Amino acid sequence: MTEKSPPPAKKSGLMLRVLSALVMLPIAIFIILQGGVVYQVFVALFSILILFEWNGICEKRPLNAVFYIQALLILMIVFDGIADVPAPYVWGGLLVSLVPVAFIFRIKPHYAVLGALYAAVPAASMIWLRETVELGGFIVLWCMIIVWSMDTGAYFAGKNIGGPKLAPRISPNKTWAGLVGGALTAVITGLIAGYYFDLAAVHVVWTWQWVVPIAAGLAIWSQIGDLFESALKRHFAVKDSGAIIPGHGGIMDRVDGVVFAAPVVALFLYL
Repeated sequence: MTEKSPPPAKKSGLMLRVLSALVMLPIAIFIILQGGVVYQVFVALFSILILFEWNGICEKRPLNAVFYIQALLILMIVFDGIADVPAPYVWGGLLVSLVPVAFIFRIKPHYAVLGALYAAVPAASMIWLRETVELGGFIVLWCMIIVWSMDTGAYFAGKNIGGPKLAPRISPNKTWAGLVGGALTAVITGLIAGYYFDLAAVHVVWTWQWVVPIAAGLAIWSQIGDLFESALKRHFAVKDSGAIIPGHGGIMDRVDGVVFAAPVVALFLYL
């Protein structure tokens, strides 16, 4: 009598990812649309967790002298609008101070500065978009939808179509079919979300003629952010950035696309 084989691990892993997403997405959407201090705390928390994971990957010691300076930089940037904190030139001073501190504590200085920028630039962009731009909450949500759609479309297109690998040395599971499928999904959802949020009433850039190339370009750029994080982990022989999110890994594993996408949206609207 033969024993029944256990259910495939991939299916159980996918189910865990879906359940985690069903819990996290409504909370994230509520906080983004709520804005204010709740949103700022949300951005600060995620940014500091990114720094924690970054230092864990690059230094194997998440809590080190560099981490605390990086975290202070994040807090100053995020809460600049509601507290009497120093001017932006002090942020630059903190950033520069990372180099000597890194040398003193035998930490890689280039990764210390890059890690600070990796967390701080998206954080500043997310705060600026939400608090300064008209319909900022919907614009932040639109940006997130583009990234989520890219990831979802790429996963299913790559899984069902397969084909040539996109970057086999960096991320063996990614395919060109996934890239195209994800970008198409992002364009469709970007058009629907832009129409539903009535973003065209704010600026001509949100009309469909603009949304199509912007959504496609942003989706592909977010995928580059994913590849950047994969390359970083592969360089340091790390599988996941963390294990804080069931079925998803770490915070960096989930927001790597947003980290790259948010500054581009902010810069585009600023210019």
